[in-house]
Amino acid sequence: MKSKIFAVALTGMMSVSAWADGTHANTVKTIPLSQNVHVIEGQGGNIAVIEDKSGLTVVDTQFANIYPDIKNAIGNISPKPVRYIINTHGHNDHTNGNASFVADYQPTIIAHHNTTELMTAYNQTSKTPNTLPHLTFEKSLNLTGDEPMHLMYFANAHTNGDIIVHLPKSNIIHVGDILFFGRFPFIDVKNGGTIDGMIQGLNGVLALADDNTKIIAGHGNVATKAEVERHTAMLTTIKERVARLKGEGKTLAQIQATRPAKEWESSHDWDFINHTKLVESVYQSLK
Repeated sequence: MKSKIFAVALTGMMSVSAWADGTHANTVKTIPLSQNVHVIEGQGGNIAVIEDKSGLTVVDTQFANIYPDIKNAIGNISPKPVRYIINTHGHNDHTNGNASFVADYQPTIIAHHNTTELMTAYNQTSKTPNTLPHLTFEKSLNLTGDEPMHLMYFANAHTNGDIIVHLPKSNIIHVGDILFFGRFPFIDVKNGGTIDGMIQGLNGVLALADDNTKIIAGHGNVATKAEVERHTAMLTTIKERVARLKGEGKTLAQIQATRPAKEWESSHDWDFINHTKLVESVYQSLK
Protein backbone atom coordinates (compact mmCIF):
# COMPACT_ATOMS: atom_id res chain seq x y z
CA MET A 1 0.00 0.00 0.00
CA LYS A 2 2.77 2.42 0.90
CA SER A 3 4.43 1.98 -2.50
CA LYS A 4 1.15 2.89 -4.19
CA ILE A 5 0.92 6.06 -2.11
CA PHE A 6 4.47 6.96 -3.10
CA ALA A 7 3.63 6.46 -6.78
CA VAL A 8 0.54 8.65 -6.56
CA ALA A 9 2.40 11.40 -4.73
CA LEU A 10 5.27 11.30 -7.19
CA THR A 11 2.91 11.59 -10.16
CA GLY A 12 1.34 14.73 -8.72
CA MET A 13 4.68 16.29 -7.82
CA MET A 14 6.15 15.60 -11.27
CA SER A 15 3.17 17.06 -13.10
CA VAL A 16 3.40 20.31 -11.16
CA SER A 17 7.16 20.48 -11.64
CA ALA A 18 6.88 19.94 -15.38
CA TRP A 19 4.38 22.78 -15.68
CA ALA A 20 6.38 25.20 -13.58
CA ASP A 21 9.70 24.41 -15.20
CA GLY A 22 8.33 24.76 -18.69
CA THR A 23 6.24 27.90 -18.66
CA HIS A 24 7.89 30.54 -16.50
CA ALA A 25 10.84 32.77 -17.21
CA ASN A 26 13.86 32.58 -14.94
CA THR A 27 13.28 36.02 -13.41
CA VAL A 28 11.81 37.34 -10.19
CA LYS A 29 9.72 40.35 -9.28
CA THR A 30 9.34 41.87 -5.82
CA ILE A 31 6.05 43.45 -4.73
CA PRO A 32 5.83 45.33 -1.40
CA LEU A 33 2.58 44.77 0.50
CA SER A 34 3.55 46.62 3.68
CA GLN A 35 6.68 47.99 5.30
CA ASN A 36 7.75 44.51 6.40
CA VAL A 37 5.90 42.08 4.05
CA HIS A 38 6.86 41.52 0.42
CA VAL A 39 5.84 39.08 -2.31
CA ILE A 40 8.38 37.58 -4.70
CA GLU A 41 7.05 36.22 -7.98
CA GLY A 42 9.17 33.87 -10.05
CA GLN A 43 9.01 30.35 -11.48
CA GLY A 44 6.78 28.63 -8.94
CA GLY A 45 4.37 29.55 -6.18
CA ASN A 46 4.36 33.10 -4.87
CA ILE A 47 6.83 33.68 -2.03
CA ALA A 48 6.12 35.91 0.95
CA VAL A 49 9.02 37.50 2.87
CA ILE A 50 8.03 38.60 6.36
CA GLU A 51 10.44 40.72 8.40
CA ASP A 52 10.48 41.26 12.14
CA LYS A 53 13.16 42.38 14.59
CA SER A 54 14.77 38.96 14.87
CA GLY A 55 14.93 38.03 11.20
CA LEU A 56 12.95 36.86 8.18
CA THR A 57 10.28 34.26 7.56
CA VAL A 58 9.97 33.02 3.99
CA VAL A 59 6.73 31.37 2.87
CA ASP A 60 7.45 28.83 0.08
CA THR A 61 10.75 28.53 -1.77
CA GLN A 62 10.04 27.85 -5.47
CA PHE A 63 12.89 26.07 -7.34
CA ALA A 64 16.58 25.57 -6.60
CA ASN A 65 17.57 26.76 -10.09
CA ILE A 66 16.12 30.21 -9.42
CA TYR A 67 17.42 30.44 -5.84
CA PRO A 68 20.26 32.92 -6.62
CA ASP A 69 17.69 35.38 -7.97
CA ILE A 70 15.41 34.80 -4.98
CA LYS A 71 18.29 35.26 -2.53
CA ASN A 72 19.27 38.49 -4.24
CA ALA A 73 15.68 39.75 -4.08
CA ILE A 74 15.48 38.91 -0.37
CA GLY A 75 18.79 40.69 0.24
CA ASN A 76 17.34 43.80 -1.38
CA ILE A 77 14.42 43.61 1.06
CA SER A 78 16.48 43.12 4.22
CA PRO A 79 19.99 42.01 5.26
CA LYS A 80 18.54 39.98 8.14
CA PRO A 81 18.90 36.18 8.17
CA VAL A 82 16.10 33.79 7.23
CA ARG A 83 14.98 32.14 10.47
CA TYR A 84 11.90 30.25 9.28
CA ILE A 85 10.71 28.64 6.07
CA ILE A 86 7.00 27.80 5.83
CA ASN A 87 5.86 25.39 3.11
CA THR A 88 2.16 25.89 2.36
CA HIS A 89 2.03 22.37 0.87
CA GLY A 90 4.34 19.77 -0.61
CA HIS A 91 4.44 20.45 -4.34
CA ASN A 92 7.87 20.91 -5.88
CA ASP A 93 7.23 24.45 -7.12
CA HIS A 94 6.81 25.53 -3.49
CA THR A 95 9.50 23.40 -1.80
CA ASN A 96 12.40 22.73 -4.18
CA GLY A 97 14.34 25.74 -2.91
CA ASN A 98 14.33 24.45 0.68
CA ALA A 99 17.79 22.90 0.49
CA SER A 100 19.36 26.10 -0.81
CA PHE A 101 17.92 28.12 2.06
CA VAL A 102 19.10 25.53 4.58
CA ALA A 103 22.61 25.60 3.15
CA ASP A 104 22.83 29.38 3.50
CA TYR A 105 20.74 30.17 6.59
CA GLN A 106 19.94 26.96 8.53
CA PRO A 107 16.30 28.01 9.05
CA THR A 108 13.60 25.91 10.68
CA ILE A 109 11.23 24.56 8.00
CA ILE A 110 7.58 24.35 9.05
CA ALA A 111 4.71 22.54 7.31
CA HIS A 112 1.72 20.32 7.91
CA HIS A 113 2.40 16.70 8.79
CA ASN A 114 0.85 15.48 5.52
CA THR A 115 3.23 17.69 3.55
CA THR A 116 6.17 15.79 5.00
CA GLU A 117 4.60 12.54 3.80
CA LEU A 118 4.09 13.90 0.28
CA MET A 119 7.64 15.22 0.09
CA THR A 120 9.04 11.97 1.47
CA ALA A 121 7.25 10.08 -1.29
CA TYR A 122 8.71 12.40 -3.90
CA ASN A 123 12.19 11.97 -2.48
CA GLN A 124 12.07 8.19 -2.93
CA THR A 125 12.90 8.47 -6.62
CA SER A 126 14.00 12.07 -7.16
CA LYS A 127 17.56 12.84 -8.22
CA THR A 128 17.21 16.17 -6.41
CA PRO A 129 15.37 15.32 -3.17
CA ASN A 130 13.77 18.17 -1.27
CA THR A 131 14.74 19.09 2.28
CA LEU A 132 11.92 17.96 4.56
CA PRO A 133 10.22 20.10 7.22
CA HIS A 134 11.81 20.16 10.67
CA LEU A 135 8.62 21.10 12.50
CA THR A 136 5.12 19.91 11.62
CA PHE A 137 1.66 20.36 13.10
CA GLU A 138 -1.86 19.03 12.65
CA LYS A 139 -4.43 21.83 13.05
CA SER A 140 -2.75 25.15 13.84
CA LEU A 141 0.49 26.73 14.98
CA ASN A 142 1.20 30.24 16.26
CA LEU A 143 4.56 31.97 15.82
CA THR A 144 5.06 34.87 18.20
CA GLY A 145 7.05 38.05 17.66
CA ASP A 146 6.42 41.61 16.62
CA GLU A 147 4.69 40.20 13.49
CA PRO A 148 2.61 37.31 14.89
CA MET A 149 1.83 34.53 12.43
CA HIS A 150 -1.09 32.12 12.68
CA LEU A 151 -0.69 28.95 10.62
CA MET A 152 -3.92 27.06 9.93
CA TYR A 153 -4.59 23.73 8.21
CA PHE A 154 -7.40 23.34 5.68
CA ALA A 155 -8.06 19.69 4.90
CA ASN A 156 -8.34 18.20 1.40
CA ALA A 157 -8.31 21.46 -0.52
CA HIS A 158 -5.56 21.74 -3.17
CA THR A 159 -3.85 18.73 -1.53
CA ASN A 160 -4.23 16.99 1.82
CA GLY A 161 -1.60 19.22 3.43
CA ASP A 162 -2.56 22.84 2.73
CA ILE A 163 -1.91 25.55 5.28
CA ILE A 164 -2.39 29.30 5.25
CA VAL A 165 -0.28 31.95 6.98
CA HIS A 166 -2.35 34.70 8.58
CA LEU A 167 -0.68 37.95 9.62
CA PRO A 168 -3.39 39.74 11.64
CA LYS A 169 -1.20 42.74 12.47
CA SER A 170 -0.48 43.48 8.81
CA ASN A 171 -3.88 42.17 7.64
CA ILE A 172 -2.27 39.88 5.08
CA ILE A 173 -2.96 36.19 4.40
CA HIS A 174 -0.81 33.85 2.30
CA VAL A 175 -3.15 31.06 1.23
CA GLY A 176 -0.88 28.96 -0.98
CA ASP A 177 -2.55 26.99 -3.74
CA ILE A 178 -5.96 27.07 -2.12
CA LEU A 179 -6.20 30.10 -4.41
CA PHE A 180 -5.18 30.21 -8.07
CA PHE A 181 -6.27 33.78 -8.70
CA GLY A 182 -7.54 34.73 -12.15
CA ARG A 183 -7.29 31.16 -13.44
CA PHE A 184 -8.83 27.75 -12.92
CA PRO A 185 -7.27 25.91 -9.97
CA PHE A 186 -5.30 22.69 -9.95
CA ILE A 187 -7.06 20.27 -7.59
CA ASP A 188 -4.57 17.49 -6.89
CA VAL A 189 -7.10 14.70 -6.44
CA LYS A 190 -4.38 12.04 -6.39
CA ASN A 191 -2.89 13.65 -3.31
CA GLY A 192 -6.09 14.37 -1.38
CA GLY A 193 -7.36 17.54 -3.05
CA THR A 194 -11.13 18.05 -3.44
CA ILE A 195 -13.40 20.77 -4.77
CA ASP A 196 -15.38 20.75 -1.52
CA GLY A 197 -12.22 21.18 0.54
CA MET A 198 -11.00 23.98 -1.70
CA ILE A 199 -14.29 25.86 -1.36
CA GLN A 200 -14.31 25.29 2.41
CA GLY A 201 -10.74 26.55 2.59
CA LEU A 202 -11.58 29.68 0.64
CA ASN A 203 -14.57 30.32 2.89
CA GLY A 204 -12.26 29.91 5.88
CA VAL A 205 -9.94 32.53 4.43
CA LEU A 206 -12.85 34.89 3.78
CA ALA A 207 -13.92 34.56 7.41
CA LEU A 208 -10.54 36.00 8.43
CA ALA A 209 -10.57 38.82 5.89
CA ASP A 210 -12.05 42.30 5.69
CA ASP A 211 -12.24 44.80 2.85
CA ASN A 212 -8.61 45.85 3.40
CA THR A 213 -7.05 42.39 3.63
CA LYS A 214 -4.37 41.51 1.09
CA ILE A 215 -4.64 37.85 0.09
CA ILE A 216 -1.55 36.27 -1.45
CA ALA A 217 -2.49 33.53 -3.91
CA GLY A 218 -0.27 30.55 -4.60
CA HIS A 219 -0.38 31.60 -8.25
CA GLY A 220 -1.69 34.84 -9.68
CA ASN A 221 -1.97 38.37 -8.35
CA VAL A 222 -2.54 39.45 -4.77
CA ALA A 223 -6.31 39.56 -4.28
CA THR A 224 -8.90 41.42 -2.25
CA LYS A 225 -11.67 39.84 -0.22
CA ALA A 226 -14.24 40.80 -2.87
CA GLU A 227 -12.16 39.15 -5.58
CA VAL A 228 -11.81 35.94 -3.57
CA GLU A 229 -15.56 35.98 -2.94
CA ARG A 230 -16.18 36.07 -6.69
CA HIS A 231 -13.64 33.30 -7.27
CA THR A 232 -15.29 31.16 -4.59
CA ALA A 233 -18.73 31.78 -6.08
CA MET A 234 -17.41 30.67 -9.48
CA LEU A 235 -16.07 27.40 -8.08
CA THR A 236 -19.28 26.82 -6.15
CA THR A 237 -21.39 27.25 -9.29
CA ILE A 238 -19.18 24.89 -11.31
CA LYS A 239 -19.20 22.31 -8.52
CA GLU A 240 -22.99 22.43 -8.19
CA ARG A 241 -23.47 21.97 -11.93
CA VAL A 242 -21.10 19.00 -12.07
CA ALA A 243 -22.61 17.44 -8.93
CA ARG A 244 -26.15 17.71 -10.32
CA LEU A 245 -25.23 16.07 -13.61
CA LYS A 246 -23.16 13.38 -11.92
CA GLY A 247 -26.12 12.68 -9.65
CA GLU A 248 -28.26 12.19 -12.75
CA GLY A 249 -25.87 9.47 -13.90
CA LYS A 250 -24.06 11.46 -16.58
CA THR A 251 -20.54 10.35 -17.50
CA LEU A 252 -17.54 12.65 -17.26
CA ALA A 253 -17.48 13.10 -21.04
CA GLN A 254 -21.18 13.97 -21.09
CA ILE A 255 -20.71 16.52 -18.32
CA GLN A 256 -17.70 18.09 -20.01
CA ALA A 257 -19.76 18.45 -23.18
CA THR A 258 -22.25 20.69 -21.31
CA ARG A 259 -19.40 23.10 -20.45
CA PRO A 260 -20.19 23.70 -16.76
CA ALA A 261 -17.56 26.47 -16.64
CA LYS A 262 -18.51 28.16 -19.91
CA GLU A 263 -18.87 31.69 -18.47
CA TRP A 264 -15.24 31.65 -17.31
CA GLU A 265 -13.46 29.68 -20.04
CA SER A 266 -12.07 32.68 -21.90
CA SER A 267 -10.83 34.43 -18.75
CA HIS A 268 -9.64 31.47 -16.65
CA ASP A 269 -8.28 28.81 -19.04
CA TRP A 270 -4.49 28.61 -18.90
CA ASP A 271 -1.71 26.34 -20.10
CA PHE A 272 -1.79 23.91 -17.17
CA ILE A 273 -5.50 23.77 -16.27
CA ASN A 274 -8.25 24.50 -18.78
CA HIS A 275 -11.99 24.12 -18.21
CA THR A 276 -11.98 20.48 -19.35
CA LYS A 277 -9.31 19.51 -16.82
CA LEU A 278 -11.03 21.48 -14.07
CA VAL A 279 -14.33 19.70 -14.65
CA GLU A 280 -12.49 16.37 -14.60
CA SER A 281 -10.92 17.10 -11.22
CA VAL A 282 -14.22 18.35 -9.81
CA TYR A 283 -15.97 15.21 -11.06
CA GLN A 284 -13.29 12.91 -9.63
CA SER A 285 -13.29 14.58 -6.23
CA LEU A 286 -17.06 14.49 -5.73
CA LYS A 287 -18.34 11.55 -3.71
